[in-house]
Amino acid sequence: MMAFLYPWATKEYLLWNMTIGQIILYHNKGVELQWPGSLNSLEPGLANKGPKELRVIRDTIFKQMDKDKEEKEKLDEISRLKEVMKAKYGDI
Repeated sequence: MMAFLYPWATKEYLLWNMTIGQIILYHNKGVELQWPGSLNSLEPGLANKGPKELRVIRDTIFKQMDKDKEEKEKLDEISRLKEVMKAKYGDI
């Protein structure tokens, strides 16, 4: 994480220039940021679900995204056809 904020902050640099207390604090906070419990802020019950339930949720979202994509393609085709008809017959 530090490397994103400060490119010079490599692991080695930080380890050689930090106190043991800073290293422990940095390690503990980093672990908290990656812990699945932080998903509670996004979706209240998501952190308590198992892998199978999460897979079902993911698949449902992907199906909805596919439906949305198909609908958008249909609307794009309709607007393309409208433009062709407008060019051919003029504004009606």
